[in-house]
Amino acid sequence: MSKNEQTVDILIIGGGLTGAALMLALQEQDLKVLLVDSHDLTRHAAVHFDARSLALAPASVDILQQLDCWSSILPHATPIHKIHVSQQGYFGTSRLQGKPGHPLGHVVELPYIAQAIHQRLALQHVMAPAELVNLDIQQSLATVKQNGKTTQVRAQLIVAADGGHSSVRSYSSLPIKVKTYPQKALVANIALKRPHQYCAYERFTADGPLALLPMTEQRSALVWCLPPNKALALQCAVDKDFLKALQTAFGYRLGQLIKVGARSLFPLQEIIMPQQVSWPLVFIGNAAHTLHPVAGQGFNLGLRDVATLAQCIIQDGLHAGMLARYQSLREADQTAIIGFTDGLIQLFGHQWPGLGFARSMGLLAVDNVSLLKNQLARYAQGYGGIVPDLVCGLSFPIPKNRGSSL
Repeated sequence: MSKNEQTVDILIIGGGLTGAALMLALQEQDLKVLLVDSHDLTRHAAVHFDARSLALAPASVDILQQLDCWSSILPHATPIHKIHVSQQGYFGTSRLQGKPGHPLGHVVELPYIAQAIHQRLALQHVMAPAELVNLDIQQSLATVKQNGKTTQVRAQLIVAADGGHSSVRSYSSLPIKVKTYPQKALVANIALKRPHQYCAYERFTADGPLALLPMTEQRSALVWCLPPNKALALQCAVDKDFLKALQTAFGYRLGQLIKVGARSLFPLQEIIMPQQVSWPLVFIGNAAHTLHPVAGQGFNLGLRDVATLAQCIIQDGLHAGMLARYQSLREADQTAIIGFTDGLIQLFGHQWPGLGFARSMGLLAVDNVSLLKNQLARYAQGYGGIVPDLVCGLSFPIPKNRGSSL
């Protein structure tokens, strides 16, 4: 075999959190796995006041524990003990309360999660930074360029984990459904005058949903969905004017908001692949389903993709039937979370007469009917649908005889 050719069992395109987590889940198996990403995975930005955060569901924490990453993340994680949901201008609220020792989730700055996962990867099985320049799905052959050198990689299974604007998707004939929301997400970190008491807030306003999630150092992570013109104006506003507008929209449940960091804007889209598998190709994470951030479920859903796909690979081997089983196992969870996320936007996005009162009564119903509240909490925490082994605390078996390295 020439130097510019490789043959592997599994090729993962995309070394972000989802793709890297899949490689980590398979790293101890008798499989030749190669990860390709366009960024240097050994270099991470310094963590500072403005670092972006993710809300991790308890099921995601379970998976990260089994991947031996959680102990590195935990010192930087802020637990969510309470979730408070309200609607601006109406009396109805809904509250979720975690049980002692069992938070409803954790908020962690993204660089800490990336470092914990990437530092455990076997770098000899990583091509990064490198660019996918061609993909022949029929031949299961990828062409990768790195440092001016072109390498052809033939794989039994190709995993697309390269995000919402997946380059792998352009080489496939699989359909996608795209929904563009008439808003942008304004993201920033907010310093608080008084402690947040580990409470996460979701507030639905006339402009769009507004979330404030508890962070370390008496901060909250803000995700505020707004009409594009208003979002741009607030991004450019002086800090004093921005904080005043945010305080007006959110209220004083967190006391006075005293500082805002750098503000970023992101377009809001839902990108769904109804068919995520076509042997030898499978899409996972944001490449398969990019969601509106209203419920904070995007990465959590992708991590459950990882746990289920790794489980199917290890239990069933590499063949078309394995991918069919994977898609079947993921269907209920994905359908529920996608429907719930978009449903929230549709429900709270209209301002028809009388609808605000009806929504307020709905929040009260959820707050007072245990069955509704428990079902909502179960799915939000990642325990809906068919739960993968890693979520149940069951580690994958480590083969007695491991395959040779690439």
